[in-house]
Formats: sequence, C-alpha cells, structure tokens
Amino acid sequence: MDFCDDCGGMLVSKDGEMKCRSCGASQEVESDDYKMSDEKEEDPMDRLNVSSEDDQESTRPTCDKECPSCGEETEHEWWMEQTRASDEPATRFYECRECGNVHKEYD
Repeated sequence: MDFCDDCGGMLVSKDGEMKCRSCGASQEVESDDYKMSDEKEEDPMDRLNVSSEDDQESTRPTCDKECPSCGEETEHEWWMEQTRASDEPATRFYECRECGNVHKEYD
C-alpha cells in the first residue's frame, strides 16, 4: 500500500495512475512496483486435511450416522477443526467408513 507524498493519504489506482483519496494528487506508477496476478488464492474451506493412509489405524472417535453420499446408516469417524473465526463454533467433519465420503456440519 502506498501513501501520498503531499498529505499522507492512501493512494488508489485510477486510470493507470495512483491518486490520493484525500487531496487528489496523482503519482506515476512504475510497472515493476504493482503487478497483477491471475493466480487464485486457495479457499481454506476446500481443504479437508483428510489423511487416507490405509496402513495406519485411526485413533479418531466414531459414531453411527446416515451418510449423505451412500445413504446408509454407517459408522463414521469424526473430528473437529476451527475453520472459521475464533468466536464461532468449530466445524465437525465426518468420514464414512463405508464409502470414504467426508462431509462437514456447522452449529
């Protein structure tokens, strides 16, 4: 973030220049200073952090629950992670032992 040399206000990009929000002064921008990226940030909710190593026995607790994928009342492993703000309840993840589907529930 850059600031105005004249008044110290925040500069915003407008028509290829950086203009001050407070006084309206403009400054030229060197192309190497500001580069746009086409890369999309990864959404943390897309990562489930599921370990699917078959040779290790799981130590997660289990419960009987209906799986939304296979529709069966089966045993599920479950765990909790803080995926939202710290003042929000944790997210519960369930993994069906029958089909391997992982789904989540919020309070």
